[in-house]
Amino acid sequence: MPAQLDPEEVQAIADAMAVGGGEKAPQEVAERDFRIPRRLSLEVVKKLEGTLRNSIPSITRSLQGVVPAELGLDLIAVREITAAGLFENPAPPFVIARFLADKAPGWMVWDPAQALACVQAALGMPDAGGSNVDASRELSFVERRLMARILETLLNPVAKRFGVEVDGMFIAEKPDDIGSWEDEGADADAHRLCVEFSLSALETDSTITLYLPGFLTSGVELDDEEDATEAPAVLGSIPIEIGARFDPVEVPLSQLLEIEVGDIIPLAPVRSAKLTLSVDSRPVASAELGRNYERLAVRVLELFKHEPGGEAPISSPTES
Repeated sequence: MPAQLDPEEVQAIADAMAVGGGEKAPQEVAERDFRIPRRLSLEVVKKLEGTLRNSIPSITRSLQGVVPAELGLDLIAVREITAAGLFENPAPPFVIARFLADKAPGWMVWDPAQALACVQAALGMPDAGGSNVDASRELSFVERRLMARILETLLNPVAKRFGVEVDGMFIAEKPDDIGSWEDEGADADAHRLCVEFSLSALETDSTITLYLPGFLTSGVELDDEEDATEAPAVLGSIPIEIGARFDPVEVPLSQLLEIEVGDIIPLAPVRSAKLTLSVDSRPVASAELGRNYERLAVRVLELFKHEPGGEAPISSPTES
């Protein structure tokens, strides 16, 4: 019969069994709610996040076209959820926008204080945000329409990127306006793609959450070839110098030979002046001269597509 262990031996065995001595601790297991079926692999989710991160700069510029203020937009997470019980008894005040993708309802949720501050900025109020925001009051018709327009500016490029057609957005006035995933009818599907954005604007930070229905992974798989030309994320912060050059003007040789310091050479009228944008002496776009607040700026008119191995750009119209 084995001898009884003394306390020191028991402690020695316990120490040996404990994780330590440079050994790695057991890897944590991610919590998962099995009531929410996963239809997307981790690889596809990462691809979605990468695709959206590449779109953040252009979406931010679009938002600044509606809200004339310094904005900082970033992606927090992409995940799958079930819309069952999503908006049970929402506590006022709330800013919840509802839209349709085919017949399926989707939603966007925004912090009321920041939403109202952005609306004030869009309306041109001189002291938008801060103590001027009373998020507890009832919103006017104009404020709701502007909030919907701001959220549409964020939603439309995301939905287009994922091949989902959306329309009919409005800001819910009361809980009954929010609706439910079951509003789609007999073929209703509670599955939603949840996309969370962080937005910094007017000295406030908030989260905008998108619940997108009708998402199909096939649209993402088709983007492989297009996304292959995107710059790796690690290169995103590297500054690149862009040059802007006016179209050349013709000057008689006799005048050119007599040119002196202080002479004025007339160019094209400012409103019709065209410029060529270039990176590393390589033309990338055509543009026109303009102004952004107190600074000179250019508006992109066309992007040039370069044939592989070729030097001459191929003009391709694009929206600015």
